[in-house]
Order: sequence, then C-alpha cells, then structure tokens
Amino acid sequence: MNQFGDRARYTLAILFAINLLNFYDRQIPGALVEPIRKQWALTDSQIGWLATAFTLLYALVGVPFGRLSDRWKRPRLLSLGVAAWSLLTAASGLAWGYGSLFAARLGVGVGEATCAPTANSLIGDLYPAARRARALSLFMLGLPIGNFLGSFVSGHVAAAYGWRMAFYVACRAALQRARRWRDGHTRARPIGRF
Repeated sequence: MNQFGDRARYTLAILFAINLLNFYDRQIPGALVEPIRKQWALTDSQIGWLATAFTLLYALVGVPFGRLSDRWKRPRLLSLGVAAWSLLTAASGLAWGYGSLFAARLGVGVGEATCAPTANSLIGDLYPAARRARALSLFMLGLPIGNFLGSFVSGHVAAAYGWRMAFYVACRAALQRARRWRDGHTRARPIGRF
C-alpha cells in the first residue's frame, strides 16, 4: 500500500488505542468504588457526584476543544490532552481524600474531552468520505473494549495491589500512547490540516 495508506492505518491504530484508554480510565472509579468508599467513609451522594461532575465538565469543555481542534494543531492538542488526563489519573491514585480525588477526576474529564473532537477531525482528514465510516467505527471500538478492560483490569489490579495501583497502571499506558502519538507525528510529514 502507498505511504498515505500506511500513515492513515498507523494513525487510526494509535487513535483507537487512545480512545480505548479514554474509556478504560472512565471505568476505573466504578470498579474501585467500594474500596474507596470504605477508606474515606463516603456516602452514595459523594460517589455519585464523582461521575456526574466528570460528565458535566467533560461535556462543557468538549465544545471549546472542538473549536480549538479546528484552528490549532490537532496532534499537539490530543497529545497534551492525553498527557494531562494520564497525569491526573495518577493524581487520582495519590488522592488523600474525597476533595483531592474529586479535583483530579475533574481534571481527567478536561483532558479526555480533547479526544473526541481531535480524533474525529483527524480521521476526517485522513480518510475519504467513502472509507470514513469504517475508520470511525474502528476508532469507536475503543469504547466497549475500553469499558470492559477498565472494569476487568482495574478490579484485578486493585484486588492484588490496592485501589491506588489501578490508577497508576492506567496512567502509564496512556502516557506511552501519547508519546507514540507525538513521535509518530514529529517524524512523518503532516498531511492535511495537522
């Protein structure tokens, strides 16, 4: 296949991995709710607000990130978002109480909000209309696979090493993808609007 096709497939594979980790990370608090609740004696309302606040802030900042991804370098925006959410995922594991966990998870939501607009725009740049739906469907496979792995892996890691370690594992995996994404786009010549 030609160089453009190879680059498009490579980019789609990295975007799929980033999307998988995006949804993986969202499932961690749900998988760890009981050990976290017990450690800090949290109420159901407090646990519920972790997910609710994350979702509301994610939705709110997603729109400006969509606008920014139309005007700025998409790979850079996505790399910064992945790095931010990864480091804040690790901060979730370092949390010393409910307030610090709440703040870290809000930050994760802001970082993760970069993924959808930038990735969809990049896929639109790389794939012609006749092949774009298939590329987007492969990218979106990251959602169910990430949801499954987030609960499955985090639960097992927490059972073996404690709930904090589950956040650290997710951080490391996402930072590796961010680096690979950055390295892949600094070595190759940009196509389209990147």
